Amino acid sequence: MLGSEVNLPIPLLPAVPLFAAMGALSTVLVNRNVSVFHDGLRPIMPSLRSGEMTRPEVAKISFSLALAFIWAFGLPYSVGFVIPLIYLIYIATDWIGVSIPADYERPWWQGGTNRIGVLASLVLGAAWGAGLALFLHYLAVGMDHLPVPLAEGTRLFTEPVVQGFFLFPVLTVAYHYGLKAGVAAFGLSTVVWFVATELDLTRPSVWAFCAALLLMLVFLVREARGRVGANDEVPAGWLEERPGDAQPSWAVDEAEAEDDESAMFAENVRRIKRNLPLIVVLAALSGAAYNSGVVAMDPFSAHLYAVHLVVPAALVMLMWAFAFIPMKFTTAVVTGTMATGTFLEPVVALLLPNPWVAAAAVAVLRVVEVFSLLMVIGWIERWPNIREVADVMRTAIFQTMEIGFLIGGALAAFAWAGQWGVAAVVAAWFFNVRAKAPVMPMSLGAIAALGVGVVVNVMAAVGLNL
Repeated sequence: MLGSEVNLPIPLLPAVPLFAAMGALSTVLVNRNVSVFHDGLRPIMPSLRSGEMTRPEVAKISFSLALAFIWAFGLPYSVGFVIPLIYLIYIATDWIGVSIPADYERPWWQGGTNRIGVLASLVLGAAWGAGLALFLHYLAVGMDHLPVPLAEGTRLFTEPVVQGFFLFPVLTVAYHYGLKAGVAAFGLSTVVWFVATELDLTRPSVWAFCAALLLMLVFLVREARGRVGANDEVPAGWLEERPGDAQPSWAVDEAEAEDDESAMFAENVRRIKRNLPLIVVLAALSGAAYNSGVVAMDPFSAHLYAVHLVVPAALVMLMWAFAFIPMKFTTAVVTGTMATGTFLEPVVALLLPNPWVAAAAVAVLRVVEVFSLLMVIGWIERWPNIREVADVMRTAIFQTMEIGFLIGGALAAFAWAGQWGVAAVVAAWFFNVRAKAPVMPMSLGAIAALGVGVVVNVMAAVGLNL
């Protein structure tokens, strides 16, 4: 059996202790400038370490990032009978960690500032994690006991697209290789879907996804070979140094700069390795939480895993990993601050039979990730089309979610408020566009539907029903 049985709302055991432990340890790692979750915060952590930016300045940036993600993405897809998103834990602990003073010139156990900072990080991070688990549990219970119950309907937010994840590689092909290639990928995946259905194969969406992914990989390999071939066409001896030739000064400067950069990257990786034990423990906790079904990395995989479609959930996360690993590994090497998660962790954790095995496997995976940082960066530099396709895939994932979740919000609003609910979600989309998108488009459907749910319950409380 793959994965674990998911109970909703999230049970207080193991959610409270897991959330508390993850919150405490992640806050300590952020405070010590070892590991940061948000990709937008990680690049400025070296400036905090060197003193170029003050702690209040970094904390202000972190707070704005955390607030935007919590209310506009993390929270709407974490309420009700759904698996909460891990963003709610780690985005907040990023801010808590950078807000607490630390002296990076000394180890954590030396100096009152460091000892107090680590202790405060442990206490505040654990309090946030435990409080969050309690809040989400009892909020779901409360939503289920409203005059118009909302908890069950929150699953509809992701319902329209839980089988549409095969569009991730399809749209990636369309964006990067052109419309004709995208149509071919969609046509191939559709044919495979129908054939799988006709043959009574389970989960035809998985087979459609595999077909589209295979075609994307074919295009990717062909593109990579084309670039290598272009390099191979350089005449032999072109780059060889001839006797008596003097190397121009700019070339010397560039070579020295590359050496300095390589040395800096190597030192940054060594810094990460020195803190590997705590990084591994946090990864193990995350692996156990993913496998237990008390947190997820995105609403897609959360829905799929909740209904025990384990393999599709892992495939969704595999696409997220492909899209984000080049960026996460690069920022880790450049900044000396590791990414708290690389999206590969849930791929492994979801496929294992219980939380204990998942914790051990994800811990090993984290060691492999850290020790392969420089090697992976070397591959990315050698084949830059991997980074380009990854960038495009992020766009494909976000746009699929944006459209699908808008439809899902309309479905949930219809379940709670009939045709008026659908009209309200459409109106919310229009108003958001006119207001220059103060709400993330990817979250608009869910937020608008929850607003509809509040309205119908207020109306029901005074005796009015749609």
